[in-house]
Amino acid sequence: MSEYSSSQAGFQRAMEWSLVGSPDDAKSYVESTTLPTFYHVMNGQRQDYDAYVKGIVEWRGKVSEYKPVVKEFLRDGDQLAARMTGTIKVSGVDTKFESFMFGKVDNGTGKMAWMVERSVWGDAAAHAVN
Repeated sequence: MSEYSSSQAGFQRAMEWSLVGSPDDAKSYVESTTLPTFYHVMNGQRQDYDAYVKGIVEWRGKVSEYKPVVKEFLRDGDQLAARMTGTIKVSGVDTKFESFMFGKVDNGTGKMAWMVERSVWGDAAAHAVN
């Protein structure tokens, strides 16, 4: 579904869908947005496809509210870059976050081949940073 990687609005929809919904539907989300060879590097930790799916399942099981806002989006050929801010509620605690994402898109399908992400987050009230 190239709609998720071809525009800021599409990428916004993909980010909203990522951590919202049933954990049972996580694999469907991942299959719709990534190649089977996809890998994700989050704050220096690499996850292969199966670990990424497992992570989405786990996050969907503990997130009660997720409000990402894609602030910046660039797509040039098979390259994608985005900046996102927002809030996420886990176990009743609101947390602010900011993420910077860089990735490669498969031009044939529009699905993500890989993504490198750097995120900072913390208690929304205390403005902590990790």
